[in-house]
Amino acid sequence: MQKAISILATLILCFLLLMNYQDTAGITILSSKIAQILNIAPYSINLNMALYTLIIFILGEIAAIFFFAPLYTSLKEKFNAYKRELEKGSISNTSAEAKIQVLENKITVLEKALDDALKNK
Repeated sequence: MQKAISILATLILCFLLLMNYQDTAGITILSSKIAQILNIAPYSINLNMALYTLIIFILGEIAAIFFFAPLYTSLKEKFNAYKRELEKGSISNTSAEAKIQVLENKITVLEKALDDALKNK
């Protein structure tokens, strides 16, 4: 499912890049009113819309990674702890089964010894 979502997102991004390749977008860094107050020249950037879309997509991906990385690591630690707990439980069950088998063998040996002792009398 995650592969399908990532492929779909990549296809949508490629579609948006192709559709907006010839368009431009202006981004005002320093408006004329603020520049007049500070006595400096106003500043704006004209970007290709495809480049703008690509930058926004990459920044969104980076933000998602930084947002979900702590959650991922904590869930991974909890999963590993749960896995270790299950392994301990399976080992204790195995040892308990081994102890039961040893006791059953001892009972069998004692029963046979008792039968032999009763037959000899």
